[in-house]
Amino acid sequence: MAYREHSFNAGAENQAKHSTGFDLDMALEHIAHWLPAQGPIKDFVHHNTLHAVQHLPFHEGVAVAAKIFGARSYLPMQDYQQLYRSGRITESAIDWALEHSGCARADQLKLRDRMFDSDENSHYPPLSLANHGIRTAWLNELEIDLNALVQPILFRLLSNFLDQGISRWNLPKEGESFWQCVLRLAQNSLLPLYPLNDPGIRELLSDDPEQTLMICLDKIVGDETLYQQYMLEMLLSHPGWAGMVRIIEQNPAALLANRSISLKQMLALELILELAFVSRKTRGQFLRVAEVSFGSDVPLLKNDAFKPKIPLHLRVWHEAMEWALHSELLRALQSQPSAQFKPDVEAQALFCIDDRECSLRRYLEEINPAIETFGAAGFFGIDFLYQGLEDAYPVAQCPNGVVPKHLVKEGAAKDAAGRKPHFDDLNNMHFSAHSMLRGWLYTQTLGLAYALRMAWNVFRPSGKLPNIRSLSEVDSHSRLHLLRESDETTEDGYLLGFSFEEMADRVGGLLRNIGLTQGFAPLVVVVAHGSSSVNNPHFAAYDCGACAGKPGAPNARAFAWMANHQSVRAILKERGIEIPDTTRFVAALHNTSRDEITYFDQEQMPAGLHAFQQAMKKALQRNARERCRWFELGPKTPDNQKAHNHVIDRASSIFEPRPEYNHSNNLYCIVGRRDLTRDLFLDRRAFLHSYDPATDKSGQILARILSAAIPVCGGINLEYLFSRIDNSVYGAGTKLPHNVIGLLGVANGVDGDLRTGLPAQMIEVHEPARLLLVVEQSPGVLDKTFDLLGELREWVDNEWVRCVSCDPETQALHLYSDGAWEAVELADDETPSAQHSEKIIVGQTQTIPVHRLVRRSA
Repeated sequence: MAYREHSFNAGAENQAKHSTGFDLDMALEHIAHWLPAQGPIKDFVHHNTLHAVQHLPFHEGVAVAAKIFGARSYLPMQDYQQLYRSGRITESAIDWALEHSGCARADQLKLRDRMFDSDENSHYPPLSLANHGIRTAWLNELEIDLNALVQPILFRLLSNFLDQGISRWNLPKEGESFWQCVLRLAQNSLLPLYPLNDPGIRELLSDDPEQTLMICLDKIVGDETLYQQYMLEMLLSHPGWAGMVRIIEQNPAALLANRSISLKQMLALELILELAFVSRKTRGQFLRVAEVSFGSDVPLLKNDAFKPKIPLHLRVWHEAMEWALHSELLRALQSQPSAQFKPDVEAQALFCIDDRECSLRRYLEEINPAIETFGAAGFFGIDFLYQGLEDAYPVAQCPNGVVPKHLVKEGAAKDAAGRKPHFDDLNNMHFSAHSMLRGWLYTQTLGLAYALRMAWNVFRPSGKLPNIRSLSEVDSHSRLHLLRESDETTEDGYLLGFSFEEMADRVGGLLRNIGLTQGFAPLVVVVAHGSSSVNNPHFAAYDCGACAGKPGAPNARAFAWMANHQSVRAILKERGIEIPDTTRFVAALHNTSRDEITYFDQEQMPAGLHAFQQAMKKALQRNARERCRWFELGPKTPDNQKAHNHVIDRASSIFEPRPEYNHSNNLYCIVGRRDLTRDLFLDRRAFLHSYDPATDKSGQILARILSAAIPVCGGINLEYLFSRIDNSVYGAGTKLPHNVIGLLGVANGVDGDLRTGLPAQMIEVHEPARLLLVVEQSPGVLDKTFDLLGELREWVDNEWVRCVSCDPETQALHLYSDGAWEAVELADDETPSAQHSEKIIVGQTQTIPVHRLVRRSA
């Protein structure tokens, strides 16, 4: 095949040819569908990694994604076989999975034999667009590594243009787009900006991005039917930066410092760089993509490259593993004993549904059975934008998808006027002057002192930094402006605070959702959660998913203030919820990494708070000990105080990549009365949402609950699942080489792609199974609820989460599968039991099956 000579100049005739036949905007919309939806690192919120295929059934969607991204779909078969040999996958679970495989009885026997073959390769990724497409075939033909040539330049330009505060100088000028900025650099740089210093390249940069993109596609690809696939494969070679650009293009407010950029601009620049390097390497003599002879193993979009191929034996193994784990809970629920005697309630505690609160609630109830706990999404039904004292801009305190209309600001409390501000800390010192001379003087003086200190730390390293403020640490010395004094909106169109009617709507709505409309205790503690650490760029992933990746303290404080206000209580009383005058709400924040708690707004010590605090202190210590069994260097003694000291040290250590294991091993989401789970040991694996089925015959309350629980809990579960299945593609790899880039994300080194998903240190102990959603409600009411879920229904219809109905009258269990309900039949295995939690965890370093707690005591 003859090589073709290419020039950078594009005549009017050539340009006109690209004005018809190919819809660039539509192609970009299709391409963007496959990009990650992970925003800037400050707003890390868990979501379904494979949201692009969520409209397909789970196993089909996973198979399609594997052919696009080049990822594994399941664990290696040896892993499943090892789980079988260890007893974690049971014979009955394999039988169940084979029955649900769609195979005839005779084929099931052959399939079962296939599952026990020796096979080290079947779990490997299939041929994919990301690794085996037309771009890869073309580059192999040319013997050029374009990624190594182009991406370091592209990534540096992107990171400097989008930088949110790491750089001292802003690259873009006011109102300048990415395309305009690159053109200015190419034209005006004192040193040549290689390879953009070529006159032909600068001529292309002077054009409109769309026109330039089409010219480059013609010179590189040469066939309009291949344009879309080539651009997709380009972006799949760096999905982190591509996804970030797309998110910023669609939502510029995702950045504190606004930047004007688009996928079209980035693609145009990348194609220019590719054309420049290929032309230089080949002296203008190279084959276009369309002129390469593709083998039959090269997937083509125009030939239905997305047709899935599901490895049936691995699918059955995975379903068997999931059913074995899910059955542990279902068996315990099916054999619930008759209701036990409960003492009068002394205090009530409302927690987030977060799985890390599951064990804390259990210990609190074990220590004092007179404490009653509830669970709800951690924004506690109050959606607003929140701006703290030291915040430069407001942030959303509600689940993704909820658009808040109210703004709440924090003000300094009177007794805090004399406090020293945090930004005076030596370690947060900034110099206002940026002159070269002053910078040199600082370097020569302070630099020498820090060099000596660094040399000392080589021989005597310290795990802690002096006076450093932990990430996500929250103060309790402030007040919130919650009551709206005027209906005038802010410049951005937000209402400043809430009216009493709006407060009553939110407080009453949550109380009805969780079934707490009467029987209030004298003390109700609203416990939010957050996490602090000093060496964790992923810290937002450790906070509250229902609060858009922020600590939930503002929401807890807002709820307590509203519920305590007499005007709000008067409105609630008219609506059938009477809160006694003797009941006091108190807000608190559970720091999940340090297992510490902060109480807010305590002008007067409510009755019973001291006793609650003492019980909570013991519960936190026991919780810390239960967490320590996962840490390789954690203490394995029964000394709760020693365990508590260890988790505090972990969160404060600058060397610790695992301040906590966060949501690892999350597996269940249980929506129902606390009696359903109060006597169960769930090994910190369950999201627990309170719900009274007797008050919801229409399913509307349940629809409100699931509208928050499904995307939040399901998103957490699936991000952990896929990051564990293939951490190199769907996850972020190990934390150790990660550098924070522009406060946007993390990359390996300084020139790597932004890493999406979860790092290895968050998922290394995780068992990758889909979330089991157990709802204490009849199948008939659940059908009504599903009809109210809108787009969220595809989560259950396509089995991205598995759903089981637990009938509130008969405790009969039904599984939702293929759009219908089937009775759950379980093997006759007995649920193990123990007297209390601390007996169960002794010597355990792996996940523990569901246990029944037969006696509750301190």
